Amino acid sequence: MESWLRRVPKIELHVHLDGSLRSKTIRELARELPSDRRFPRGFDPVKASIPASRGSLEEYLESFDVTLRLLQSATALERAARELCEDAANESVVYIEIRFAPLLHAETGLKPRDVVTAVLAGMRQAEADHPIRARLLLTALKQESTERSMEVAQLAAQFAGKGVVGFDLAGPERLYPPILHRAAIEFAHAAGVHVTLHAGEACCAEQIREAVDLGAERIGHGVHLYEDPATEDRVQELQIPLEICPSSNLQTSTVIASLADHPLKRYLDLGIPISINTDNRLMSQTDLTREYASVVDAFALDRETVHRILLDAANAAFCTEEEKADLRAQIDATA
Repeated sequence: MESWLRRVPKIELHVHLDGSLRSKTIRELARELPSDRRFPRGFDPVKASIPASRGSLEEYLESFDVTLRLLQSATALERAARELCEDAANESVVYIEIRFAPLLHAETGLKPRDVVTAVLAGMRQAEADHPIRARLLLTALKQESTERSMEVAQLAAQFAGKGVVGFDLAGPERLYPPILHRAAIEFAHAAGVHVTLHAGEACCAEQIREAVDLGAERIGHGVHLYEDPATEDRVQELQIPLEICPSSNLQTSTVIASLADHPLKRYLDLGIPISINTDNRLMSQTDLTREYASVVDAFALDRETVHRILLDAANAAFCTEEEKADLRAQIDATA
């Protein structure tokens, strides 16, 4: 099955740019840092970028401190985007939506527009050299101000139709419900920008309800949806796709002891559309094929079920209907 999974056309809807750098790239970028931004002698930036196999979401997010320091130039951002697309294409990912928080990459003088332009340039380079289509989602952070989230939404609107297809909201969940950023989310909707929101990743089923109320077209993670049956019924009725990230969910969950405990199979059986994703290839030391293989093993899924998940991912993509039809045709050709 794994050899088939590696060659079957796949779709990645939830992957963070700053969580998916190659180890070699981390070491090279670390050596290139100016003297005032270098890591202390003896510090291993790769090791520091890989969180514990189990821990809190907040601890997991600390791992990004390293990669964010490295991605503060147009050259580094362009390289990271290109390499992520290349890695995905090499395992038969034919469509990828990369997400990142552009305002976090402006610490050394880059303007937010320049940050986005650099990432898009790297994606386009990869598209020219590999059979993959790449799109970009701009992420605002729950723990930051509403002014900052509005700036990200406005940036997404400025780049709509130029490679950016969506607005995202991510970060610590406790104390930071998505409703705090209603204005930015409503702005994105009004500008015709697609919206996906992280919710119910490591806690807080009520945040999934809020995300649905706010018009989220997809839910990032949604692990804890089962804790709110009324919202679960609503998500099923509205057919709102869940972006499941199995390995990452294990790393940040306090209720999932093993992948076999993941509620993704429950959602699948209820008819809720799901996609399988990596979240952070570096932090979880994974790729999309491994994520699919682990889910297949944990739940004894057959090819027909995997085919259904792949088609659900295609249907959930923030691209045109013509592109979705082409993605479905590619998947069907290797079913």
